[in-house]
Amino acid sequence: MSILNSSEPDGIEITHSEIDPSLIQRANEIRNRVLTFRQDEAAEWGEKIEQTGRIPDDLWERIRTLGLHKLTQPMSYGGEGFPLSLYFPILEEVAHCHGAIRMIVHAYNSLWRTVGQGSKDQQNEWLSKMINNGEVIAFALTEPDNGTGIDLKTTADEKDGQFILNGRKHLITFAEEASALTVIAKMSGESGRDGLTAFLIPNDREGLSLEPMPEMMGDKGCSHAIVTFDNCRVSQDEVLGDIGGGFGLAVRGFLDQSRACIAQSAVGLAQEALNATLQKVRSRTTFGKALASRQAVQMRLADMQVAIQSTRLLCLDAAQKFDQGQDISLEASIAKEQAIGMVKQVTDNALSLFGGSGYAVGSPVERLYRDARSLWFEEGTEEMQKMTIAESLLTNARRRERRKKHH
Repeated sequence: MSILNSSEPDGIEITHSEIDPSLIQRANEIRNRVLTFRQDEAAEWGEKIEQTGRIPDDLWERIRTLGLHKLTQPMSYGGEGFPLSLYFPILEEVAHCHGAIRMIVHAYNSLWRTVGQGSKDQQNEWLSKMINNGEVIAFALTEPDNGTGIDLKTTADEKDGQFILNGRKHLITFAEEASALTVIAKMSGESGRDGLTAFLIPNDREGLSLEPMPEMMGDKGCSHAIVTFDNCRVSQDEVLGDIGGGFGLAVRGFLDQSRACIAQSAVGLAQEALNATLQKVRSRTTFGKALASRQAVQMRLADMQVAIQSTRLLCLDAAQKFDQGQDISLEASIAKEQAIGMVKQVTDNALSLFGGSGYAVGSPVERLYRDARSLWFEEGTEEMQKMTIAESLLTNARRRERRKKHH
């Protein structure tokens, strides 16, 4: 059966002709493990999170026991080594669950890629900690007044063989739980992309402080923090990659694949919303007729599935190209932009078809509706994706024009 049908509850196996069959078998085993978790445990964990507003420590441990914290990490460090095209069907199943569960799995399986671009010593230390000890790395890029672009104001001054960081980041997910932060800062006196450098800083470093942010609308339980650097000293050994290479490390090495992961997460959440809606319209009767028998309802259901499947295919395209070593900045932004519109459409329609009962806290679609909104912002808004797409189109057009002139 096809990898594209990964949202079905039973009997579907991941296949891919160019991947080691033993890896495919392992991915299917873990996907089935996630299906069992979804059916037997996920709802109860979700209820606990909604009631307490925090992720229980036992859930972090459960995620690690299931092996969901090391799906994409290299085999050489004890990870499963799954390419994105095998990881995405698993991530989609996880995204049917509470948003905090999805967030944990995504953080583990994407954020390690920042460390993965570091020195051999950094990889040996931190990838081992993440895989063997379940430690978390947070990614500190976004700033309260400057967004996530090249206009970042957090600075790094080089002095006496060290770097002194000053500035603020905000909306940093799991900063409180993290053992270290990957921080993108601007070298003093530099500007543009070449002025950005990445640092890997332990969370207990003097001059680094955390301030919890207000609870968010969805993905309850996930912590977000303001991170302040006040003359925070960082050694040469804590530079990730090359000085001036922070933009490439952040965008090409992490954000592009993470955007595709967020899009795939939206597919799983939307499929769960559609599945719940199908159950509702088949059982609900209005004016003597089943809601599912009405043509207007059927048209909405069809539109929802078309939107989900088209986004799933865009995610698969990005995953396969990433696995082949291609630059997927365009494909990831297309998938993310499509996913934002799709998850809006599907969750809006789900709430509408449920009627007033869907608006009640605890309904099958109320939490999904809230969690879906976080996916609008993770790794960039709809407008940011369109800017990336337009930049790529115009750059490619200029290249074609230059080639014509040379010929």
